Amino acid sequence: MNYKKIAGLVGAFIISLSSLAQSGVIKGRVIDAQSNEDIPFANIALINNGDIINGSVTKGDGTFKIDNVTDGNYSISVSFLGYQPSEINDITISSGSRVVNLKEIKLVASSVNIEGVEVTATAQTSTTKIDRKTYRAEEFATASGGTAVDVLDKLPAVSVDGDGIVSVRGTSDFLVYINGKPTQTSASDILSQLPASQIKNVEIITVPGARYDAQGKGGIINITTQKGAVDGFSVVANGMIGGTPWTNKDDVYSHQKLDNNRYNAGVSLMYNKDKLSISGAFTMQSRNNKGRGIIDPYIYQHPEESVSGYPGSYYVLDGEGSRPKWYTNVMANAGINYQLSDMAEIAASYQYSKRTSGRTANYVYEAYFADTPDGEPYEGTLQEIYNPNDIHRDGWFSNLSVDYIQKVGERSQWTTSFIYETSYLEQTIDNKEFAYDGERYYYDDEPDFHSFQSDETPLDAYRFVLDYQHKFDNGNTLNTGVQPQWIRLDGEFAYDTIVGNGYWGDPSIESYDNSIDLKRDVYSAYVDYHGTSGKLNYVLGLRAEYMDQLMNVSSTEYFEYVYGYFSEIGDGRDFDQTDFRQRKFDLFPTLHASYDINELNSISLAASRRINRPPAKDMAPFLYRRHQEIYEMGDPLLEPEYTLNAELNYLRRFGKNNITITGFYRGVDNAIYRVNRVAYDMGNPGGVLLRSYTNAGNQTALGAELGMNLDIFSKVKLFAGGALYDFQVIADDELLGESRDSRSTNWNIKTNATWTITNPLKLTVDYSIKSASVTPQGESLQFEALNAAFNYKPEKLKGWTFSARMLDILGTNQAGGYTAAYEGEQILLHRGYVYDYEGQIVEIGVSYSFNKNKQKKQRKHIGDDYF
Repeated sequence: MNYKKIAGLVGAFIISLSSLAQSGVIKGRVIDAQSNEDIPFANIALINNGDIINGSVTKGDGTFKIDNVTDGNYSISVSFLGYQPSEINDITISSGSRVVNLKEIKLVASSVNIEGVEVTATAQTSTTKIDRKTYRAEEFATASGGTAVDVLDKLPAVSVDGDGIVSVRGTSDFLVYINGKPTQTSASDILSQLPASQIKNVEIITVPGARYDAQGKGGIINITTQKGAVDGFSVVANGMIGGTPWTNKDDVYSHQKLDNNRYNAGVSLMYNKDKLSISGAFTMQSRNNKGRGIIDPYIYQHPEESVSGYPGSYYVLDGEGSRPKWYTNVMANAGINYQLSDMAEIAASYQYSKRTSGRTANYVYEAYFADTPDGEPYEGTLQEIYNPNDIHRDGWFSNLSVDYIQKVGERSQWTTSFIYETSYLEQTIDNKEFAYDGERYYYDDEPDFHSFQSDETPLDAYRFVLDYQHKFDNGNTLNTGVQPQWIRLDGEFAYDTIVGNGYWGDPSIESYDNSIDLKRDVYSAYVDYHGTSGKLNYVLGLRAEYMDQLMNVSSTEYFEYVYGYFSEIGDGRDFDQTDFRQRKFDLFPTLHASYDINELNSISLAASRRINRPPAKDMAPFLYRRHQEIYEMGDPLLEPEYTLNAELNYLRRFGKNNITITGFYRGVDNAIYRVNRVAYDMGNPGGVLLRSYTNAGNQTALGAELGMNLDIFSKVKLFAGGALYDFQVIADDELLGESRDSRSTNWNIKTNATWTITNPLKLTVDYSIKSASVTPQGESLQFEALNAAFNYKPEKLKGWTFSARMLDILGTNQAGGYTAAYEGEQILLHRGYVYDYEGQIVEIGVSYSFNKNKQKKQRKHIGDDYF
C-alpha cells in the first residue's frame, strides 16, 4: 500500500475543507429605484483589486447569491440594460463576517441630461414572476399607432378575432385591470378605448391570487400606463396618419365610402415636484377598415316542421358584399398624487372616454330552394335580395378612483380605495331588404322590408377596498382585506318594422320590446400568505365571495314562442317568470410556488378556482335580428361557470437570454355556449338561425406555451412565443342539435424582432399565425399576419421620434369559419362565413418628448408596492 499517496490525498482533502470553511457568501436583491419592482437577469460582478473574479445573475425575484468567496476585501458591480450601473465597495469577508447581505440594491433607469429624457438601452421584452408574465409595450412597435387590443394581439397567450374580441387561451371571459384597478365594462370595450401610446406594460395573470377578483375564466389582464420618472415638468405629444388611399372606392350598391383611413393624436403632461405628482392626457383616434364578407348559410327543410312547402329540400342563402368597420374614440384622463408624510399618501384619478363604432354589411343574397346545398334552384324559387345591414354602437365610459395609503411602522400598511365606474352604451341595428334586379340601390330608396332595433344599457358600478398588509421579521408577508362591489344596469330594447307599406308599427312584433333591471352585489373577503423556505417561495390564498343577483324582465310575451325552439331550455321553464334571482356563496383557494434550482434554472406552480358570471348582454332576452338569416337573444336563466386553472412553469436563463416553458390546464364546468337552432316560421320563408346562450356542458384546454428572449449579435433582439394545446368542447348533444363533442389541437406562433440598424434607426418585424379551432357548433379559420415598423430618433433633433409602419403585409387579415347542427346524420343548418379585411395599410407617425427639468431624481410612491 502506498502510504505516501494516501497521506497526500488526506492532506489535500483537509486543506480543501479548511479553505471551504473559510469561504463566505455575498447576497442581495436588485430592484427598480422608482417602482421597487424586482429586476431579474441583472449582471452581478465580484471585483477584487480591479479584476472580475466571479459573478452571478439575479433570479426571477431579483435576488442573487455568490458562494465560496475567500477572505478579503471586494466590490460588487451591478448592471442591467436600460439602467445606470451601481457599485458597492468595501465588502469584507473574514472570520467574523462570513455572510454579507447587501439587502436591496436600487438601479436607476438610464437617461441623459438633455431636454428630452432618453432611454439608452432596452430591457427584455417579457419577464416572468411567480404569478404573472409582463410584456413591455414599447417593444411592439407595429402596434404603437393603435389601441391596447393591438398590443395584446402580439402576445402568445392572447388572440384577437376579426371583430376585435380579445381571448386569453381561447376564452374571452377575463377581467381588465388598469393600474391595478378592476373595471366592470366589457373587456373588449375598455381595451379598444385605451391608446397603445399610453401603455407601459401588459401583465397577463392567468392564475390570479386571492386578493384579485375570482371573476373570469381567462384570468386578468392588467394594463399599467406611462408615468413620469423624473422631477419637473414633461410633455409627450404624438400623432399618426395612415390608410390605403390608392385603393379607396365607393360601394357599388350603397355608395358608402370604403377606405382604411386612420389617424390618432395625443398629448400627455406630467409634473413631479417634492411631494406632489400631477398627470393628464388627451387622445383622439379614428380607424376605418374596409372589408368584404362572403356567407353561404343553408337550412334543411324538416318534413315535420318546415312551413315552406318544400319538405326535405334545402333553403340556401348565398350572400356577398362589402363589410366595412369603423370607430372613433376620444379619451381624457387626469391624476393627482400627494404624499402627506413619509407614512401617508393620497391619490385620485379620473378617466373619461367617448366612442362611436359600427359596421355595415352591404350584402346581395341569392335565396332559393334546392335538392342539395349546391344544387340548382327549384323553378320559381330564386330571389335576389339586396340587404344593407347597419350596426352602430356608441357610448361613453368614466372611472373615478380615490386611494388613501397609510403605513404603520416599517412593516405594515393600510390601503383604502373607492372606485366609481359609470358608462352609457347604445346600439342600433338598421336592417333593410330590396328586391335586387342587377341595378344599384341606395339607402334613400323605399325598401320592401325595413326593421329597426335600438337598445340602451347604462351601467353604474361601485367598489370599496380595505386592505391590510404586514411583513413579519422573517420576511414573510400577510395580506388580507374586504372588497364589496355593487353593479346596477338598466336595459331598454325597442323593435319596429315597415313591411312594404311605408308605415312603422307592425302589431305582430310589438311584443319584442323589452327592458331589464339588473342588480348584482358581490361581497368578497380574502387572505393570502407569502412565505419563503430556503429556495422555495410560496403564496397561499383563500377568497370568499357571496353574490346576490336579481334581474327583472318587463315582458315575457315571446318567451314560450322563442325558447320553445331550444327543447332542453323550454322543459320546466316558467314562461311567465319576470324576476330571476341567484344567491351563491363560493370559496376560491389559490396556490403559487416557485423554486430556484440554481442561479440559471427555476420552476413554479400555480393553481386556482375561478368563476365566470355571465355579462348582461348574454342574459338579456332582447331579440336582435343581426343579419338576414340570424336572430339572437340572451337568457336570464344563465348561471355562472366554474373553472379550475393550473400552470407549471420552467425558466432557463443563459446570459442575457432566457427561455420559459409553461404547461397549463383549464377545466370549465357549467360552460356557457351560444346555441343555434332553426326557427321555420320566423323571417325568411325557409327559416332562420335562432341563437341563444345557455349552460350546456364542459370545456377543457391542456397544453403548453413557449417564450424566448434572445439577444443576437447585440444588434437584434428577438422575442418568440407560441402555444400548443388540446381544446375540447364537451356539450349536451340534445340541446345543441346533436352537435357532438368537438375537439381540436390548437396552436399559435408569434414573433417580434427588433434590429438596431444604427443607433437612431430601428426596424421591428412581427409575424403571427394561429390555427383553426373548434367551437361548440363548428370551427374557425386559420389566421396569419405580418407587420413591420421603422423608428428613427435623429441625434440632431433631440426628443423627436419618427415612425413608419406597414400592417398586414401579406394581405392575409381574414376571419371566418362555420356553424352547423345535426339531427342524427342529417345536417339541420350550416353557415359558413369569411370576412376579408383588406390590408397592406401604411401608417406614418411622429412623437416629441420634452422635459423642462434636467434632474434625474427618481420618484417613488408609497402605494407602488401595493399595486
